[in-house]
Amino acid sequence: MVTIYKREATVYMVAEFKLDAKDYENLIPVLTEQIMAHQEVKWYIEMKNFEGWTASMYWKGIELELPNEEHLIKVALVGSVEWQEQFTEVLMMFTRAHIKFFSPNEKELAKEWTEKE
Repeated sequence: MVTIYKREATVYMVAEFKLDAKDYENLIPVLTEQIMAHQEVKWYIEMKNFEGWTASMYWKGIELELPNEEHLIKVALVGSVEWQEQFTEVLMMFTRAHIKFFSPNEKELAKEWTEKE
């Protein structure tokens, strides 16, 4: 399950439990809208009780193509170390944004880093 909201040029996403293709379908329009509307977009991803993703979600993620993806400049990943490598691997396939990992107890620091110019 994924919860998504946006504020100005930042997309906030909380990924809980196991992500599936429907989560992907909900996320892509929000990211695309932000990337088309802003020159610099930031993405905050919090993994809460995260269990990974279904096979269909994983393969859709690899095929992810966003218009003007160079507008995505920062991605903050908040979660346990076990998911850091896998999430980063998926993200690196479609963006050159600065990706930084934060532990769950650094959630506020991650939000500050994401929102900082």
